[in-house]
Formats: sequence, C-alpha cells, structure tokens
Amino acid sequence: MATLIDSNIIISLLIKSDKTADARIVLGLVDEPVTVMSVVEECMYVGLSLVYGVRGHKLKAEIERGLGDVARLFLESLGLFLEEFGVEIVDTPTDAVLLSDLIQEYGLLPNDALIAATCKHHGIKEIASFDEDFKRVNFLKIVKP
Repeated sequence: MATLIDSNIIISLLIKSDKTADARIVLGLVDEPVTVMSVVEECMYVGLSLVYGVRGHKLKAEIERGLGDVARLFLESLGLFLEEFGVEIVDTPTDAVLLSDLIQEYGLLPNDALIAATCKHHGIKEIASFDEDFKRVNFLKIVKP
C-alpha cells in the first residue's frame, strides 16, 4: 500500500533532531513510499533555511552568493534519499474545488490540503507525517512509530 511521505519526516531523517529516531522507525513501516513535488520543494527550502539559519529574502541572498559545501551536501542527500528509498513522486490533482473543499472541511493550510487532495486523488490512505493536522482528515491514517 502506498504511503505519502511528508516533508517533516524527510527533514528529520536528513538533519539530526529529536525526531530523527522516530522518522527512521516510521520510514521502516512504509512499503511503497510516495511524495509530491511540493513536499520536495518544502524539504529544499526548510533544509537550506536550517543550513544558513535564515529564511525568505535572506535565504535567497545566500543562495545567490553560491551554495556552500554544507548546502550542496544537503541537496545531494535529499536526492539520494529519494532514490535509495524508491520514493515515487506522484502528480497532484488540478481540481481547485477539491483543494478549496479540503481547506474548509479540515482546516488545512493550502499545501497540506494539496497533499490530502493528492492522497484522495490517488487512493492513498496513509501518510507518514508528524503534522497533527492530518488527524482531522478522515480518509487518511497517520503512520506512527
């Protein structure tokens, strides 16, 4: 059964934190890992923000100066993770009404609603995430350690 991997799991695996051990356990419970490009983008943004200690325009300025070794290593690690664990990147639906409905029904932020809409669209019933907001989504089961 496919399980969508959320960015907080991936970031916790790639950058050591108090959730790293739990993220490893969760990933071990997943048979068919999938994700969406918006999760990959969020991982890149959050990871680079953590590497440089800045966000937004300050992060843009750091990137424009050229990536340092640690930032390049992080991006390479993300690519290797996706490849080695066989994480398939699935398409997101283009139904704006579904996205709007999920935002309203479950009180989700737009990107989380897009993740939920993708799960619904592809018949994915499990999500690996530390985000408690997905508990409210009645068609998703959160994979926990």
